[in-house]
Amino acid sequence: MADPLNILHTVGFQTLYPIVRCELVYNHTIDLERLKRAVAYVANDIPELMSCYEIKTNTYHPIDRSATSVVHEVDRINDDLVADWDLESQPQWQLYWVKKTNSLVVYGSHIFTDGAGFKQLLNVLAKTYNEDQDCQVKNHTDIEGIRQLLKETAGRKVQNDDHPSAPLELPEIVSDGKKRHYRVIHAQLDLEESETLYRRSKEQGIHLNDVFMAAFGKAIQQYCGVGEISLACPTDMRKFLPEGEQKQLRVQNMTGRYNIHVPATLDEPLAETAWNVHRAMDQQKEERAFLESFRSMIGRLDNGASVAELQGEVEKNYHIRGISYTNLAIIDADQLQLGDSVVRDAWISGGFRTMPLYQIAVSTFRRHVNLVANVIGTPTETQFAKAVMNQMKLFLLSL
Repeated sequence: MADPLNILHTVGFQTLYPIVRCELVYNHTIDLERLKRAVAYVANDIPELMSCYEIKTNTYHPIDRSATSVVHEVDRINDDLVADWDLESQPQWQLYWVKKTNSLVVYGSHIFTDGAGFKQLLNVLAKTYNEDQDCQVKNHTDIEGIRQLLKETAGRKVQNDDHPSAPLELPEIVSDGKKRHYRVIHAQLDLEESETLYRRSKEQGIHLNDVFMAAFGKAIQQYCGVGEISLACPTDMRKFLPEGEQKQLRVQNMTGRYNIHVPATLDEPLAETAWNVHRAMDQQKEERAFLESFRSMIGRLDNGASVAELQGEVEKNYHIRGISYTNLAIIDADQLQLGDSVVRDAWISGGFRTMPLYQIAVSTFRRHVNLVANVIGTPTETQFAKAVMNQMKLFLLSL
């Protein structure tokens, strides 16, 4: 069996297809043949990339096709193509070089890797491109360090806090009869706005992530009117591994998540909500509450449960929420340079959700804050998705 944490991302395929997406905008074109060689080298070292996934057994099976078949050259990116991507019969990544914008768009399987692992994969790809040879990297996919952490950390008394009583949600838009399309909604805070946000959060003694969560929660709250903000916050568990393992290449799923519930009135200032989020997150971190998102699943796995039974356990503690948040942290421009082609802009995001389901993905690039939502919607629904993001941005600027 592959990394058992993959199973966390195999529930709810009808609601959310598990992918990660990154768009890198370069200052000029790259050598496409060199990119293809790099892709082949990386796939040789990480064979799951050119494998299909068998959901019933949580295993990968090699596909008999060229590793370079996943590299495409197009004039414009068409995210609707994602609808035809079947991870159970096709490779676990696809790459598109977009000629008109000098952009590299990479889609990865979230069954295979989380956002942090995906960034590691992109870094390895760039390094291999630059050296133009097989870097012979070793990818680690065990979770022994996390198993040890489970043993050392007592379970929390409140197990099932992944199903809030007053969930955040967006209203459905009356259908206008037009076809839904896959769209990437992107907004960026300029450098002055981003630096102001960094400074004000530091002055108030709260983390940027607390501010992002509060602003997003308040933006959604305006449309549903609930008196509390309940959000799940994914966390990269690599930093909890033994020190000698933290810098290993781990293109895998190693994400747990915190679940917070904080009271919030519609008209309270962002700073007050952010402080409540900060206190709730501090308590969750102190208790290492992220372990509860999969503790019972690992226990059942060790007792011989089937993958189908494990998926049922996932639904209790790691289910797909209608409103979702993720912070994909810093995208390192220096790690992603391809030859003499420099990254001018970059953002990363999760799977595409059918409106009114909605996920905001936050990342930073060259100290600019990026907000991204991948939606499936009609033109009207897409405009609504943009309005929600603009509302979040306004809250951020109000700190």
